[in-house]
Amino acid sequence: MKTIFVPLILFCTIALPALGELTDSDLNQIRLIVQEEIKPIKADIVTLTTDVAVVNSEVANLKETVNSEVANLKETVNNNFDTIQNNFDRQNNIIIACIGIPLAILAIAATVWGILANRRSRKDRTLEKQIEVLTQEIEVLKQQRIVNP
Repeated sequence: MKTIFVPLILFCTIALPALGELTDSDLNQIRLIVQEEIKPIKADIVTLTTDVAVVNSEVANLKETVNSEVANLKETVNNNFDTIQNNFDRQNNIIIACIGIPLAILAIAATVWGILANRRSRKDRTLEKQIEVLTQEIEVLKQQRIVNP
């Protein structure tokens, strides 16, 4: 038991000075130390705020530049599409001309040929009728000769 009391008393005597309170001078010293430590942090904060302001202005400038570039790109693309559309229109007209003109010539030729063929067939019909009439007359004449020799 003695061995327990001796270290216990020893530890209690060591712990007694730790129960003391902070004085005003101690608090002032602590405040000075904290303020000295805060000064570089405040300087860093000021630097960071100026850097952020510069970055924000650069971002705004970049946004304006990008917007103007996008507008220019849109205009260029629209102009290129108009040019391509005009080229397609021109090519369509050329294709229509290359197909339409020969077809028109063929249609006119077929119509003329049909008209000429129809005229020939009318002539042929009239000639065939005349031949039939003449053959009938010849037959009639042969029969008359046979009957009246």
